[in-house]
Amino acid sequence: MTPKTTALKRELLASPGGVAVVADLGFGFPLLLRSPGYHTGRNFVFVESASELSAAAAGLPGDELLAIEYLDARGRDGNARKYRVMMIGGRIYPLHLAISRNWKVHYFTSDMADKPNHRSEEAVFLADMPSALGDKAMTALEGIRDTLGLDYAGVDFALAPNGDLLLFEANATMVIAVPDADERWAYRREAIGRIIDAVVAMIMQKSTAAQRTH
Repeated sequence: MTPKTTALKRELLASPGGVAVVADLGFGFPLLLRSPGYHTGRNFVFVESASELSAAAAGLPGDELLAIEYLDARGRDGNARKYRVMMIGGRIYPLHLAISRNWKVHYFTSDMADKPNHRSEEAVFLADMPSALGDKAMTALEGIRDTLGLDYAGVDFALAPNGDLLLFEANATMVIAVPDADERWAYRREAIGRIIDAVVAMIMQKSTAAQRTH
């Protein structure tokens, strides 16, 4: 499932008619507002109700904002989950699972460092991605891979209760962050090393193939 996303003038969203505009476009509440061009969650807000829309829009920078359908990524325990996989040379690799009480999940602000049970859940994902995600999500990831057609890409997503993939982001600029030396992250190093090895092998293969054509 991909969230409905529409670019709208910030002035319009902040006006008294903003609620009617988003309703006419098929948005309900809660919804998300984001200023384009920012990363790591900056200028990206959760608008819980229609009464908060005007102030939320007025408080964000830029002439244009993205109105984004809110996809509820919370599990039965109330925690939000964000998975990241990398697609290298046509293969899909698990990179991380971040679990947080906050709707805006990033690994560096998540609860992973303080929650052994969260790290155990991530370890299961890294060790056996197909079993952790299920057939529906794996099929969706393969479709995203084939549609992107990139040698290097990453995908951030969650899972719906019925196993559907909730797509957050897919692009060619996903970062592979290597964990520090803390032993809490020992279980992550093999999966990350496998991805880095795949990137190096893909680059070497591309370089060799290019040299053969000259």
